[in-house]
Amino acid sequence: MRDYGKYLLFLLAFVVTLFFSNKVMLQMPKALVSIIVFGVLSLLVFYFDKHFRKRKTISKILLIFTWLSLFLVVAYTHENYWSTKNVYGTQMFYSKCFKVKIDGKNYVLTTQSHSFTIRTYFFNLYQREGLFYRRVNRKYYFVYTKNMHPDKSSVWIFKNTVLKNVHNLQVDPKTAFYYQPIN
Repeated sequence: MRDYGKYLLFLLAFVVTLFFSNKVMLQMPKALVSIIVFGVLSLLVFYFDKHFRKRKTISKILLIFTWLSLFLVVAYTHENYWSTKNVYGTQMFYSKCFKVKIDGKNYVLTTQSHSFTIRTYFFNLYQREGLFYRRVNRKYYFVYTKNMHPDKSSVWIFKNTVLKNVHNLQVDPKTAFYYQPIN
C-alpha cells in the first residue's frame, strides 16, 4: 500500500481554503485560473509518483509548484493585496458578502469590520459581468466609528455614508460614523 498522506494533505488544505474563501472572490478570473493550475499540478504530482518512481527530482519540483499554486488559491480567493491590488494586509481577508441594489442595478458588497480602539469598516463593491464579478470601486471604502458595538448593520452603514457621501453621520448620542474617501 502506497503512502497517500501528501495527497490527503493537499485535498484537505484545498477544501479548507475553498470553505473559508470569499464567495465573490471565487467568481473572479484570477481565482479560477489559480484553482485550475492547482488541480493540474496535483494531478501531475499523482501521475509522476505513480508512473515515474525513479524520477524523484521532477516529483519534488512538481510538489513545490503545487504548494505554491495552493498559496495562490488562498491569495486569490480572499480579499487582499494580491487579489484586489488595493487592500493591504488582513483588512478584508475574512470579508462577508451582501447583495445590494443601487440605482436599480444588482451589486455585491463585501465588508469587513475590525475593532481595536475604534471600529473600522472596509467595503468593496462588485458587479457581475458575464460569468465573473468585476470590482466597481478603484479604492476600498473606509468608515469608522468610536462606538465599539454600533446597532447598525454594515450594509446600512455603507448605504447611509458612502452612497450618500456623508462624511459625518450622527445616529444617536453614542454613535457617529465617519466616512473618509480614499484617493
